[in-house]
Amino acid sequence: MRKILCLLLLSTLITPAFAADWSMFKNDVSHSGYTTDAVNPPLTLKWTKDLGFETDSSPVIVNDVLYIGTAFGISALDAKTGQELWKYHTDGFVKSVPAVSNGVVYIGADDKKFYAIDAKDGTLIWMNDTALNGYTASAAVVGNLVYAIPKDGTFYAFDSSNGKIVWSTLVGKIAESSPAIGEGIIAFGSDGGTIIALDAVTGKEKWIYDAGVSDIMSSPVIADGAIFIGSNDGSVYAITADKGALKWKFSTGDNVESSPSVKNGVVYFGSQDSNFFAVDEGTGQLKWKFPYSGAVLSAPAISNDVVYFGTETKVIYGLDANTGELIWRNSTGKNDKDYITSPAVSGNVLYAATHSGIVYAYSSGLEAVQTPTMTSTPATTSIVTSSATPVSTPKPEQTKKSPGFEYPVFILLIMLAIGIYKKKK
Repeated sequence: MRKILCLLLLSTLITPAFAADWSMFKNDVSHSGYTTDAVNPPLTLKWTKDLGFETDSSPVIVNDVLYIGTAFGISALDAKTGQELWKYHTDGFVKSVPAVSNGVVYIGADDKKFYAIDAKDGTLIWMNDTALNGYTASAAVVGNLVYAIPKDGTFYAFDSSNGKIVWSTLVGKIAESSPAIGEGIIAFGSDGGTIIALDAVTGKEKWIYDAGVSDIMSSPVIADGAIFIGSNDGSVYAITADKGALKWKFSTGDNVESSPSVKNGVVYFGSQDSNFFAVDEGTGQLKWKFPYSGAVLSAPAISNDVVYFGTETKVIYGLDANTGELIWRNSTGKNDKDYITSPAVSGNVLYAATHSGIVYAYSSGLEAVQTPTMTSTPATTSIVTSSATPVSTPKPEQTKKSPGFEYPVFILLIMLAIGIYKKKK
């Protein structure tokens, strides 16, 4: 009986929890960049996969399948093993991040076409070629509408079932910033330095905020009645969602192309000045800064109380979201394009892809390591026990940690087994 009890307890520890989907850029339509799934360092390399093509896209994970755009088209991998399930060829580089909804992968490519592809087998469902330029911004899906903006200055809402245009709005600005949706609006930045908000239902312009800079490459996050977005003037802007009025502006030492993420009243982002920042959502005041990380282009992913991001120095960092303390880091190679795009989290696994086309899957320490699916030696994982000193170490209220392993059935079985054991005694 004691052996049975031990086995039941062990199974609750080593069996991963049900994995939540990370179904589009920054996880959801608001671009929160946050998941309740828990990936707790130290992390172990679970598998790697060479896609065979370069990528500027980021991984998304739905129903244990990873989807990512490449110079070839779109690849689908088994998220548990890294084995390729299918790939679909497009006539142009797929730099945008897929959006997956109701069994369909939606993606725009450099070939001026927007695709809807069956998520199971990679067959084409429909294709829209109305755009006059290619897609760099990532799409978002809400209900039966797919929101997308190519680099021709027109914003489109496609019918998700057939690809027909439900409405289109000429914004007159080239946009590479991916649209976020929330508070009744669609918000995105433009290469002309403006932040634009459209009505999410009709597509009509609600407001425009002119940041007075040449480019906004960062994508916004919408949270608590405000929009937070980086700009190439080295600042992050907080704009009210209803009126488009400036709440605050936080300045760094270089371009902010990293797309901010928000959790519990804190805005997280990196700058090309080689610093990573945590700023109070309401006031714009610095909470902490992690210095000397290297230029940050990727958007952060937040899991539990850890924020993950990559730098041009080919390193992935995991920081304590409350203090900025360095918890974990990993090198992803030595070549010029071995730095990662924006990471994603599903279940107890952190997924990241390098621009050179290598996908990495890291799991929490209890997860067994799978045999790598690439023949080259993977980059070395470093577990860090010492911490870099943040500028300040405020202690905001700790959020309740997601346990990561939630199995009421196992608990009931354990209680039953204990009861039986006591009776026998």
